[in-house]
Amino acid sequence: MDPPHLSMPETSCSQSPLYSGLESIILAVKQLCVQIIVLAFQLSKIWKSSVSALTRSNKGNESAKEEPEVQKNVGSLKAEFLKTYGEHYGYPGGKKSIEEIRDTDFRRLNGLVYLDHAGATLYSESQMRAVSEDLTANLYGNPHSQNDSSVASSDIISSARQQVLAYCNASPKEYKCIFTSGATAALKLVGETFPWCTNSIYSYTMENHNSVLGIREYALNQGATTIAVDIENMEQDSRTHLPEIGSTGGQKLKFRSRQRRYKQIFQDEMSTSDAYHLFAFPSECNFSGTKFDLELVKMIQEGRHVDSMASVCTPRGRWMVLLDAAKGCGTQPPDLSKFPADFVCLSFYKIFGYPTGLGALLVRTDAAQTLQKSYFGGGTVAASIADIDFVRKRESIEQWFEDGTVPFLSVAALRHGFEVINQLGISNIAR
Repeated sequence: MDPPHLSMPETSCSQSPLYSGLESIILAVKQLCVQIIVLAFQLSKIWKSSVSALTRSNKGNESAKEEPEVQKNVGSLKAEFLKTYGEHYGYPGGKKSIEEIRDTDFRRLNGLVYLDHAGATLYSESQMRAVSEDLTANLYGNPHSQNDSSVASSDIISSARQQVLAYCNASPKEYKCIFTSGATAALKLVGETFPWCTNSIYSYTMENHNSVLGIREYALNQGATTIAVDIENMEQDSRTHLPEIGSTGGQKLKFRSRQRRYKQIFQDEMSTSDAYHLFAFPSECNFSGTKFDLELVKMIQEGRHVDSMASVCTPRGRWMVLLDAAKGCGTQPPDLSKFPADFVCLSFYKIFGYPTGLGALLVRTDAAQTLQKSYFGGGTVAASIADIDFVRKRESIEQWFEDGTVPFLSVAALRHGFEVINQLGISNIAR
C-alpha cells in the first residue's frame, strides 16, 4: 500500500509575499541612501562655492583697499625715475610713448616683464598684422622660376638686401648680402670656405659665441694655428703674464698659447706672405653684454699687431676680420663705412623678433673672391650636366653662396620689421 501523498504548494520562497515585501523595503532604502549621498555632494559644492566667493570678496576688498596705495607708490617711483632719467626714457620723436606701445603692440605680455632680449627680442602686433596683410594681398612665387609671382619675389629679395646693407651703412658696391638660415649658418659658411692652409692663423677673442669657436675645427683640420685673445682695458692691471700683441684706443690685446692639431710634416706651396689669416670678435658679447671697440677691425686689417705676435707664430700674410654682430645689431648696428670688416653675420629675430630661421652674411666683394666653395645646389648654378664634369656657377656672389631656394616669404617679412625699427629710430634704441 502506498504511503499517503502530501501535496505542497507550488509557490517558491522567492515568490512568497513576505520576501517580496522585504525586497521592496531594501530597494527603497538603497534609493534613499543614493539620494542622501547626491544631496550631500551638492550641499558640499554649494558650501565650497560660497566659501570661495566669500574669500574672493574679502581679498577683493583688501586689494581694493591696497590698490590705491600700490598705485601711489608706483607713481611715486616712476616720477622719481623720470626725474633722473627722463631725457633718456622712451623714443623721442616717436608716434607713441612706451606705455602706448606696450598697450597696443605687446598686449600679450599682460603684466609680465620680458628680459631675454639677448636670446630673442619680441615682435610687435602691428608688425605681424603688416606681414599678414602683405602675404594675403600679394602673390609671391619661387624666385628661381620664370613668371610674374617669381619676379615679385625676386624684387622683394633684392629690396631686402639693400635694406640690410643700409642698416649697417654698407655700400652695395663694397658689400654683398647673402641670406642664411641664421647667424650660426653665416659663421659656418665662412669657416667652411675660408682659404685655410698650414701657414694660416685663426685668432678669436675669449668672449665669443660658441658658433665662432666652432670655426676653429675647420682651421685646425687644415693644419692652421689657432690663438685665443684677451682684450682688456688699458687702465686694468695685468693679471696675467701674457705677451701683449697690440693696443687700440683704451684696450689692449693679449694672446694665449697657440694650438695646433697636427705637426707640420710638409710645407704648403703657398708662401707665408700669401697666407690668409682670420680674426673673429663680437660687436657685443651675447653673454656679458660687453661692447668691443670696432677700431679692432682696422687694427687687425692693417697688421698693427703683427710684430708683437711674431714670438708666438709667423703672422705675415693678409689678415681678414669676421665680426659677429648678431647681438650688437639689435641695438647698435656696426657702421661698415667706418669699420669695414670683411665678414659680418647677423640674425633678424634678434633685431625685431620675426622672422626666425633667417640671418645674413655681409661680405666685402674682394673678400668673397677668396672664399673657396665647392658644393652647388638649387639656384646657385646657371647650368650643369649630369654625365659630364661641367658646371657654370651664377655670376652673382649672393646667388652662388645661397644653396637652394631662399626663404622668400620670410625675406618678404623683413621690410615690416625694419619699418618698426625706423619708427622707433635706431639712435633712440641705441641710447
